[in-house]
Amino acid sequence: MHRLHGVKLHTAIDRILVTFVRIGDGWGWVGVAGLLFILLPWMQFKAVLEQVFLAVAISLPVYWGLKFSLRRQRPFHFMEGISSRVPALDKYSFPSGHTMNNLAVAMTLALNFPHLWPLALAIPLSLGLLRILYGVHFLTDILAGALLGAMSALSAHWLFPRIFS
Repeated sequence: MHRLHGVKLHTAIDRILVTFVRIGDGWGWVGVAGLLFILLPWMQFKAVLEQVFLAVAISLPVYWGLKFSLRRQRPFHFMEGISSRVPALDKYSFPSGHTMNNLAVAMTLALNFPHLWPLALAIPLSLGLLRILYGVHFLTDILAGALLGAMSALSAHWLFPRIFS
């Protein structure tokens, strides 16, 4: 944690990465939804969007349940030399909601569009690792978020035809 947090980046690179991390707050998915709306026929867009919402509907209760039952403090709260360089959206760190929810959405998209797999894995995991760099998560937060996000996406993919058929 200290080693990664101690990495010093050029100011321009740091600003780009902070912007990337902030897009991971969920706002980036609005742009993706807009793009899919333009590119896909209505019924396909609607089905993909419903499956994404189902994945998030599975992910969020698990996230909040764990977050508020375990109440693991963020690294910058008790580790000397660690500061938060991006805003933490809530008080506790475990599991990483950014990793969990972004992976749930990205994997859901990749399950529908297999050519997206490299991005579906790379973007949420990169966001998670950057949140370690910026002092708001531990590696175990990211790993748990990735596992739970993947499980949410797979569950939604399995449940979707059974619920919406």
